[in-house]
Amino acid sequence: MKEVVTMWKNTRMIILVALSAAIYAAFLIVFKGGIVIVPGITEVRPANVFPPVFGLLFGPAGAWGAAIGNLIGDIFGGSMGIGSIFGFFGNFFLGFVPYKMWGACFGLVKKDDMALKMDSWQKILAFEIVALVGSAACAIIISWYLDLAGMIPFAFLAITITINNFAAAIVLGPILLGLFAPRVKRWGLLWTDVMDEEDVAKGFAVNLGSIVMTVGALGGLIVGILVAVGAAGQQVYGFAGDSGQAAVWAAVLPFLIALVVGSLMLSGREQFTAEEEL
Repeated sequence: MKEVVTMWKNTRMIILVALSAAIYAAFLIVFKGGIVIVPGITEVRPANVFPPVFGLLFGPAGAWGAAIGNLIGDIFGGSMGIGSIFGFFGNFFLGFVPYKMWGACFGLVKKDDMALKMDSWQKILAFEIVALVGSAACAIIISWYLDLAGMIPFAFLAITITINNFAAAIVLGPILLGLFAPRVKRWGLLWTDVMDEEDVAKGFAVNLGSIVMTVGALGGLIVGILVAVGAAGQQVYGFAGDSGQAAVWAAVLPFLIALVVGSLMLSGREQFTAEEEL
């Protein structure tokens, strides 16, 4: 996670944070008055396609842009509240997970063919995997907190946010990435062109790190829902049941820790040579 901090000394990376945040916030605000799922918390969000795309293009700048953009969207969209605190962290991981996992990609794409052009089914599948893991990571972070605060049941909100995030990315994501990646590379704005390699975390056990992060996100989602439904009587399709239950809090916490551990294990350095063909 070293690059998450060191990027702030790079003027161009700061500009990319501002650009990512502005675009994300603008689209969030536009759809704030659309189909509301939970008043003051979430609505149908087509804008959620941007964090994984910006994460892969701009690395840590895309992750920070997602976090800040979501906060701006809450402020100017009229939904600023207690949920915005962990909404910041959740949306950060929505952009962070894809670029951290992309270097490993479970071996689906060869290391010397990791360019971001969506010109093969393997690359599209790799994108869908990292977008799904990022979507689930975002969901459990926000839902765990709001359930703990006694506001919204974990089971309903976790599955809602995951589907809401992933639905935006599953179709439009590869299209936008394939469209933008060659241009961003041509303009010299791909994060691996902007940052120095020594400012990026080395990581260790990269493939294992991807597994740990996947287990943290998807395992936290599945186990959290099962415990919420079983121990707290919650429902995945409504607000029935009790929130603020210690069982849900305790069941999801180890998976949140796994997300952090997995991110420490992963490195972004593989991408410095892998993106050269763009």
